[in-house]
Amino acid sequence: MRDLLNRLTTDFSLLDRKAVFAFVYTAVGLTAIFYLKNPDTASWFLSGTRFEYVGEYIAHSTANNLPALGWWAAVVTVFYFVIPAACIKVFYGETLADYGLNLRIESSFSKLFLSVTAAVLPLVYLMSLTESFTAKYPFLKIYDGEPYIGTTLLIWEMIYFLQFFGLEFFFRGFLVHSLKPALGFYSIFAMTVPYCMIHFGKPPAETLAAIAGGILLGWLSYRNGNIWMGLVLHCFVALSMDVMALFNKGLL
Repeated sequence: MRDLLNRLTTDFSLLDRKAVFAFVYTAVGLTAIFYLKNPDTASWFLSGTRFEYVGEYIAHSTANNLPALGWWAAVVTVFYFVIPAACIKVFYGETLADYGLNLRIESSFSKLFLSVTAAVLPLVYLMSLTESFTAKYPFLKIYDGEPYIGTTLLIWEMIYFLQFFGLEFFFRGFLVHSLKPALGFYSIFAMTVPYCMIHFGKPPAETLAAIAGGILLGWLSYRNGNIWMGLVLHCFVALSMDVMALFNKGLL
C-alpha cells in the first residue's frame, strides 16, 4: 500500500500543476453550469427566504423568459469568468492580460473579421432555413404578445454578449493559456473538445461547426494572446442567427 502511495505521489509530482488545475476546473465548472443553469435551481435556492419571489420570477415569468435567461447568463459568467479570473490572480499570481485580455489588437483584425464573416454568414443563412434552427433560436421567448423588436430583445442581446465574453475568456483565454506551457500547440485541440461538447443539444450543423470554430479561435488566441476576435465574431454571428430566426418566423 505504501509503495502504491509513493508511486502515486511521484507520478503526480511530475505533472504541470497549472495544466492539472485547468483540466480539473473545466470538469468541475462545466458540471456546475449544467446543473445550476436551470431557472428552477434559482427558485429552489431562494425558496423559504424573503427573496423567494425573485426565484419564482426567474423560473415562472409569464411575460417572457428573459429572467430565466438572465439567470443562465449569470451562472455561466461566474464559472466562465469570475472564478477563473480570481484563480489567475490569486493562485497563478499572473495578470489577466496573459490570459487573453491584453489590449493588443493585430493590424489585420478588420481584414480577418470581414473574411471570416463572409465565409460564415452564408452558412448561418442555410442553417436558418432548417426546422431545428428555427425551433432553437432565438433563445428569447415572448409570451405576452410584446413585439420582438423592442427593449426586451435589446436587453437579451446585451446579456447574450456578456455570456459570450465569459465563454471566450474561459475557453480561448484561461484554458488555452493555462495549457500552453505544458501542451504547446496541442492546447488548442484540448480546449476544442469541451468547447464542442457544450454545443450538444443544439442543431447538429452548429455543433460540428463549433469544432472548426474552436480550432480557429483557439489558434488566434494562441498566436495573438487575446480573445477579442473570437468575441466580436461570436457576438456578430449570434446576432445574425437571432435576426434570421425571427425573420423566418415572421416576427420582424
